[in-house]
Amino acid sequence: MKDSTGSVPTHGKRILIWLAALALILACVPATATPAPTLNPNDINLLIKQTADAASIQTLTAVPTFTSTATFTATPKDTFTPEPTNTPISTFVLPTITPAQRVQFFRVKHDSQLARYHYKARNADWSLNPQTPETVPLFAAARPGSGTQRTFLNSAWGNYMDALNGFDQHKLVYLKSSSTGLFNSSGFPQLESLTMGGNVITLDEIQGDWGRVHTMEYNQVGSIETENYTTRPDLVHKFVVVVWSRKTKSTFWVNTPKGDIYWPLVCSQTVWVSMDRVEPFPILPMEVTANVEQDIRMEPNVDADTTGKKLSEGQTTTIVKYYPSGSQVWAQLQSGRWIALFLYQKTGPTY
Repeated sequence: MKDSTGSVPTHGKRILIWLAALALILACVPATATPAPTLNPNDINLLIKQTADAASIQTLTAVPTFTSTATFTATPKDTFTPEPTNTPISTFVLPTITPAQRVQFFRVKHDSQLARYHYKARNADWSLNPQTPETVPLFAAARPGSGTQRTFLNSAWGNYMDALNGFDQHKLVYLKSSSTGLFNSSGFPQLESLTMGGNVITLDEIQGDWGRVHTMEYNQVGSIETENYTTRPDLVHKFVVVVWSRKTKSTFWVNTPKGDIYWPLVCSQTVWVSMDRVEPFPILPMEVTANVEQDIRMEPNVDADTTGKKLSEGQTTTIVKYYPSGSQVWAQLQSGRWIALFLYQKTGPTY
């Protein structure tokens, strides 16, 4: 090897050349990255909160503002009947710092609330059948004329329905008959997609004039301990018989000849209800004024312990949550305690 002068480099010169080459190579190697600072968990939580708040604000600004008022009025021999004016319906749960109802309940209207029945029992003009099930169809699609559908109740669902009725054979024979509404024309186990007036439902979706009904999961049979008429009246419905009295010219409701009868609100496919057949519970939170004095209770139950305080007649309070239980409707106050909005007793409905 010769240098630029044509001479062979000495040993010392060769070392200098290699050192210079090594320095040039090292100059091309990236420097070691500076370690990233350790993230503060509080900073992460703050970032999450700020992101959620921003999303909440964007959602809230996209929703029109409504004002609503509602009064609870007693309708003789009726069930819970809130009568709202300009009540907004939302299918979304919006984040808020104010305690608010997380589930929107709807009550299926009775015949006496519907113009199609001239605001009286549907059998008012019939010469026969003074009593009839107060059925309301649940349709296969969100459009008129789509028709109802059938759900096959396998043995597990059959056992569950039997248990809901205390395995009372007289009630079950009536319930499963092909001529008493639920298993109309086909008979058990082909359950018709319908409900009956006065029952409570929730909706999974609203499309214009139609609501998609929240039902029990067909592939998961309910538990009698946790899903019954007292604990989940939105999923376990009561058989309702409507009567027109020709003597008093009034509508009223009676039990079946066999007593209280229940069935699971279950469908193997999606079902829809026309929104003109239901009425929403008023949007919460909402101020109400008591029309009767009552105890404030620890739990939503007539047998629950009282707090030692009463809600006096004429006193105004704010309710933040509903709790339907069978034919009763309870309201939670801001304190977390409970008052009754509607009780159906032997003497009739009490608001």
